[in-house]
Amino acid sequence: MSASKLIIILTSLCGIVATATNAQKAPFKLTKPELVGMSSDSLQRMNAHFHRLVDAKQLAGIQTAVMRNGRLVHFDSYGYANIQAKKLLDERSIFRVFSMTKPIVSVALMQLYEAGKFKLEDPVYKYLPEFKQMYIYTDSALVRANKPIRVIDLLTHTAGFSYGRTPHPGLSRMYVEANLRAAKTNKEYIHKLSKLPLQFEPGTDWQYGLSTNICGYLIEVLSGKSLNNYLQDHIFTPLSMKDTHFQLPKDKIERFTVGYGWRTTTGLTIVETQNDNRYVRNVTLFNGGGGLVSTTADYMKFCQMILNKGTLDGKRILKQTTIALMLRDHLQGARSVQERLRLPVGEAGFGLGFVIKGANANQLEKVYGWGGAVGTYFRIDTANQLIYILMIQLSPYRQLGLQRLMQNYINTAIID
Repeated sequence: MSASKLIIILTSLCGIVATATNAQKAPFKLTKPELVGMSSDSLQRMNAHFHRLVDAKQLAGIQTAVMRNGRLVHFDSYGYANIQAKKLLDERSIFRVFSMTKPIVSVALMQLYEAGKFKLEDPVYKYLPEFKQMYIYTDSALVRANKPIRVIDLLTHTAGFSYGRTPHPGLSRMYVEANLRAAKTNKEYIHKLSKLPLQFEPGTDWQYGLSTNICGYLIEVLSGKSLNNYLQDHIFTPLSMKDTHFQLPKDKIERFTVGYGWRTTTGLTIVETQNDNRYVRNVTLFNGGGGLVSTTADYMKFCQMILNKGTLDGKRILKQTTIALMLRDHLQGARSVQERLRLPVGEAGFGLGFVIKGANANQLEKVYGWGGAVGTYFRIDTANQLIYILMIQLSPYRQLGLQRLMQNYINTAIID
């Protein structure tokens, strides 16, 4: 059966899987891992490891999924969506995906690229005049930038924006004083952001930050639609991502997970409740950098579209050549200036919205993805026709090493 036919089954939520975890339905019918060259034993070892973390109360719950050759070979939920209410995680659970919003928004912007609305080398100020003249922060003074921010700089995080955590206390303080979170719309948010100085000359370094928020507003300006409506019309509806939202509908609130924090002194504590949070209130600021909620099943559809080189169920989201462009490393310009880029550990390149795994710039692997602020994580391994997704709701989460562990377990599970 083709990948596209199998994905159709996602919407029917059929195929019951009983595990030693929560009795649950898989997002669609499970295939025995060995039929697509993977080891059931290795995947069970991954389950056992992750389950121990939940049993030790280091996690409220965890959901993992693995797809190869368009066939779901692993789906596991363990623990709680809401500990206090004793509500178990299941295939319908909705998660805050935070920065896993960024690849979706990057794909949406590249649809407008295909439509001829802009060129990657265009200066951003051509469409957003507030970025006409930017300044670089130094400890002694603000210096006029020599080069404009280009659209490609936004997609690759080489524009010079951060999240306000910079090596310069003065610049970090300016982010705080800008009070970006008080903005009610993308237009207001971007107007505030445009007044902040950059950390470096555009295109000369890599710094993860608020660039994709600008991409979201650029989509609004170029399309004439709100980011919410554009994504609904051009990404979510075509891909049948029925549970992906900026604002959670009232009839889905009971499926929303609780957000947890963790400290050595107190253990798990509630950070954000199920019923009273920013996602169930009236959302007017559609945060392109991290505002979406979604399910594992929905995000699998998005990943499968990328792995299928732009199509799913006969619907083309992007051209094959555009997907190839997005999954190519675009940091050569920054590397020509900086001896070493501050990419996350284990990652060595960056495409247009996706990080690229590798030991170094000369040893990039065909493994792409990103993660979210509360531990959600996905990877698309094009060489092995693999997708794997991890969903938790915990901050901080890095102490558990889940992303590295999952990647290692998946690689070990490949037997053919």
